[in-house]
Amino acid sequence: MGVFGEPTAQERRVWRVRELIRSLAVEWFGTREVREPIGDTTTTRLVLADPVEGLRAAVLVRRVAAGQEREYALAARGAGWSWATIGSVLGFEGLDEPEVLAFEHTAERAGRSETRWEPMLWRCTSCGARVTDTGPYGSHPTDVEHGHGEGCARHCADIAAWEQRTGWDD
Repeated sequence: MGVFGEPTAQERRVWRVRELIRSLAVEWFGTREVREPIGDTTTTRLVLADPVEGLRAAVLVRRVAAGQEREYALAARGAGWSWATIGSVLGFEGLDEPEVLAFEHTAERAGRSETRWEPMLWRCTSCGARVTDTGPYGSHPTDVEHGHGEGCARHCADIAAWEQRTGWDD
């Protein structure tokens, strides 16, 4: 809770998602909402008459959300965001190698191997080219991103930042 018992913005967002899932269970799966008492009071809350239909809605929302998470992570890469920033949004901030955790969380395993990740494809919003991203395992930007257009401003800026950070000249 926030100051003076007010819900925080994050708590309001969570409540809203819960409301949406409950309403989707009604709309999609035909259950209805009923009021149930809270404890030994006259206060009530809305619940689903059939909680299995709520479970169906929640599972569908989870599956769709996972796909959207991947899609938005790749769009963020295309827009120039780093795997480290994406890792922070995904909740990996403060852990070892959040950029690697973000990549592996977003990537799909190749042939169900425990160690080999499929490269990811995204469209660079700077040059418009489709880029193959093999993950934040290499140092130099050209080692991990293939396919940028000739003279891509974003890719050139990444290389310049790498040169400044490492003190090496490409």
